[in-house]
Amino acid sequence: MFHCRPRAAWYLMVTILSLCSLSTAVALEPRAAAPPSPISFAPDQNWDGIDGPWSSFTLRVGTPAQYVRVFASTGSQQTWVVLPQACQNYPDREQCREARGDDFVVNASSTWNEIGNFHLWIGANLGLEGIATYGYDTVGLGMEGEGGPTLLNQTVGSYTSEDFFLGVFGLHPKPTNFSTFGEPSPSYMSNLKEQSLIPSLSYGYTAGNQYRLRKVLASLTLGGYDASRFEPNGVSFTFAPDNERDLVVGLQAISMSDSTRQNVNLLPTPHYTYIDSTYSQIWLPIDACRAFEDAFGLIYDDVTELYLVNDTLHETLLAQNASIAFTLGTTLSEANQVVNITLPYAAFDLTALPYYQGLVNATQYFPLRRAQNETQYILGRAFLQEAYITVDHERSNFSVSQCVWEYGAAQNIIAIPSLERASNAGTGGQPPGSTSSSLSTGAIVGIAVGAAAATALIALLIFLLWWRRRKQKPKPGDEASSDGSSTSESPEPPEEQTDNVIPKAELDATQVSRHEIDSTSKLDRAPDGLATPGTPASPYPSEVEAAQKVVFEMEGDIPARPEADGRQLSEKEGMMFREKKYNGVDSTPAPSPTTPTVESNRRRAPVSPSDIRPITGEYVERVSPVTAYPTAGSGSDRILSPLSPLDNSEEGTVVKRRFSFED
Repeated sequence: MFHCRPRAAWYLMVTILSLCSLSTAVALEPRAAAPPSPISFAPDQNWDGIDGPWSSFTLRVGTPAQYVRVFASTGSQQTWVVLPQACQNYPDREQCREARGDDFVVNASSTWNEIGNFHLWIGANLGLEGIATYGYDTVGLGMEGEGGPTLLNQTVGSYTSEDFFLGVFGLHPKPTNFSTFGEPSPSYMSNLKEQSLIPSLSYGYTAGNQYRLRKVLASLTLGGYDASRFEPNGVSFTFAPDNERDLVVGLQAISMSDSTRQNVNLLPTPHYTYIDSTYSQIWLPIDACRAFEDAFGLIYDDVTELYLVNDTLHETLLAQNASIAFTLGTTLSEANQVVNITLPYAAFDLTALPYYQGLVNATQYFPLRRAQNETQYILGRAFLQEAYITVDHERSNFSVSQCVWEYGAAQNIIAIPSLERASNAGTGGQPPGSTSSSLSTGAIVGIAVGAAAATALIALLIFLLWWRRRKQKPKPGDEASSDGSSTSESPEPPEEQTDNVIPKAELDATQVSRHEIDSTSKLDRAPDGLATPGTPASPYPSEVEAAQKVVFEMEGDIPARPEADGRQLSEKEGMMFREKKYNGVDSTPAPSPTTPTVESNRRRAPVSPSDIRPITGEYVERVSPVTAYPTAGSGSDRILSPLSPLDNSEEGTVVKRRFSFED
């Protein structure tokens, strides 16, 4: 059985209560949830496009899901899909449909919620036009079963324009305003972030190419980047003020080198240019385009507005195997903060399909376009074949790095933490000033468990303390130990009583008839310092305390012996006298279980009635039991026995005195 002292139990209870309070406080403490992991949006195995082969991605649009292939767009915030009407003028509609990444049938989707017809707007500065029917519908990433997220009520534009041969998946987080700026429609990236599906409004992207290794597919990571795809350089670019053209870099130089020439300047005048994967070509000022013409022998076609490459020139360019280096800086003149992105000629060796720019046959071309003004300076997917761009819209910065090519390299996805989480790491992951109006399920469970544990432990300690005190209280018949402390162990069963047991007047076994001094009250003190009985006895017997305090016996119980030869009373006789005086005499006393029953341990009484020899003689009235001679005039010279019968016997019964001092 568990035993503990009162002080130890108190310390234990305080410790347990402190631990319970601590556990409750921990449960109440707001904890930031673990940030979500980035999404690695794997491309499909297709190479699509009318202006070159580009690695595409698959989307699930509508209910039931319709699968369409799209390009990643760093400049758009919307999802675009091609309508079936886009191929109605083609001789082979099925071939057109496949070439354009499959179409989306609006009426076949039960979740389509149409908004209206609006201009595509993107590409308007390049002369690209188109009108789309916008609506809200379900959009998922990847094929069914690939584990990509699916979001409801996303902004979707369906169109027929040939200027955007395939649909796009917008990576920009800005919203779309159809009517007023007060009711914007959030972008797909914003919804991913709001639903805690990505850690931040960021992404990493490279377009992939067909000429490296065994064809390298595109890489797109939402909420982070793939560190295995590029070589870091430590240069960070800040966003431009215009959110329509925010990924702007300072194009300081373009140089060409081949087997016969080194560092041929292809950019007469540095300028700022915009990086956008929505477009496939590289748009440069006219003077830069003429420098390319001189270096590569290109011929500009005024009809198609393309640099077409015939077979002879194509063979020459392949033999030269030139490389083109783009020097990007944070400014137009800063020499320290620059990045060099080098592209092989293979990145410019593309083939355009009918009916791109009016072509009727598949034709090789150089993906360089003449820009009429600074709003058209663009580095498109052709540039991103060799460059990896990491964009962080929450911090308004991005980086451009040279891609690395290692066959079979494992992905190394790195999450970009949210700006809120990074800046509020010391406030439990919550923005400053924010409060929580309700407790999480974990906090509620923690409080309930802590409260239940505290209640159970307190109840257990109270029970143990009560049980300990109750057990320490002596029972009737318990003996005191040699050091004066009481023992709580049960006495041994009494041995079989014999005739040698001396009868002793005992207290009544019932609790109500006990007249002991109350263990909880103090004794009344007489003026002379002697202790007298105080309040009535408690229901439990009183014992001498273990502290071995001085015990004051009650004087005056036993009268002094005036006789010269008077016999001193034994201890048992004194006890019997006191019991008679205060408690009365039990007419049929039961043997005490604590009375010794062994002859050797029994102390004989000094005087036994059987030892008294009767003396016959004349009865003398009122004879003192200790008078040697009779009173004058009695006429008798015999000594009376101390046990002579008294003259006040009732009904003829002779009452003998047990002691000489009895009245």
